[in-house]
Amino acid sequence: MDQNYRKSQFNYETWTENGHLIYNTMYNSLVRLNEAEYLQYAGLEFTDENLCKKLYDLGILMEKDINELEIYNVYTEFARKYRNRQINLTVTPTMACNARCFYCYENGVRQGKMSDSDADKMIETLSSIVDSRKLMITWFGGEPLMNQEWMDYFSQGLKKAEIEYTSFMISNGSKINEEVIEKMINNWKVTDIQVTMDGEEDEYFKRKNYLDQDKTVYFVLLNNIKRMARKGIRVQIRLNIDGDNLDSICDLINDLEQIFYKEENVTFYPAFLTGGKKALSEKEKVEILKKILQNVKNQNKMMPVSNYMYKWPKTHACFYNDEWAFSVDVNGDIFICEHMLGHREKAIGNIHEEFDLKKNVRELSGRRAECQECVFLPRCHGGCQSVYMNHEEPCFIDKYIIKAYMELL
Repeated sequence: MDQNYRKSQFNYETWTENGHLIYNTMYNSLVRLNEAEYLQYAGLEFTDENLCKKLYDLGILMEKDINELEIYNVYTEFARKYRNRQINLTVTPTMACNARCFYCYENGVRQGKMSDSDADKMIETLSSIVDSRKLMITWFGGEPLMNQEWMDYFSQGLKKAEIEYTSFMISNGSKINEEVIEKMINNWKVTDIQVTMDGEEDEYFKRKNYLDQDKTVYFVLLNNIKRMARKGIRVQIRLNIDGDNLDSICDLINDLEQIFYKEENVTFYPAFLTGGKKALSEKEKVEILKKILQNVKNQNKMMPVSNYMYKWPKTHACFYNDEWAFSVDVNGDIFICEHMLGHREKAIGNIHEEFDLKKNVRELSGRRAECQECVFLPRCHGGCQSVYMNHEEPCFIDKYIIKAYMELL
């Protein structure tokens, strides 16, 4: 029976004192084998036919003549072609920011503001392509809340044009107050927001390096996160990590668990900074995540591990590969990735010039040889193309969380 089978190319294996663990990134199968079972699996010589059948049913074993990579590629092409396409529009009310984070990839870009004519032109274009598609707007920057007047104008224009949408905001959170929260809900239709906290109070201020060093901002932000959550806005706290702030991040996580333990709408998640002297190796990332996972008491607060372990295989890596995702900067330039904003040479068009969004075509990432051979391909589909183009490690954090979690099991 076992002569017809081989191991799946998407099996990730690790060993612990409690046995051999095998996780399949394509089929979300996780099994633990004892030594005798693993030896059968490793040598593909099964004395236990029931074990062989179970591993086959879980996708851990495959028929020898099955091309899994071809199946995955056909699946991604089919999903891209037939899924209900949502228009994802990232807008930058301003590229200016009151924080001066040392890792910001927008250093050196023009810090202007969107104009009313920019808003009018975008609304005109959206009116011609929205049809039955849903529209998701991401308020980006700079710090978007430094130009709330434009956000109001754009939102009112969308309402007049009867364009339905929901929105997501990426903000440092320093400009949030009760009035802004009401605008988020009633004017800008914000359902989710991401704020960044890179450590406890001292580390937070050192990294944010605000132009106006108001020492109350840190605690006001924590209070406003709670306010937003209780108003129904889902808050994601992004924890940027490098080689300098691990201890502070771990202390912050303990604080966040205590402060927000009753707030179902508040979660936090780790993210690794790329580039720079303090960028972490793969081994360091896994060890850090193991430490974080061990310290987190309520796994539901830290973007549950199940979100990474049990989900559909990715059909595209990110907006870079999505034909219906666009980012527009303060010059009116259109980009396929928000990491390119402000760099006109990377624009694919301008909102004030003739440009057919419907004919926009993207190349798929995940076609690189090293990605095609990686067991984590269904989890990241090639990773962040922008990071890869900067000659840095493009892998998404899913890979490191899966590795850390399995080592802890």
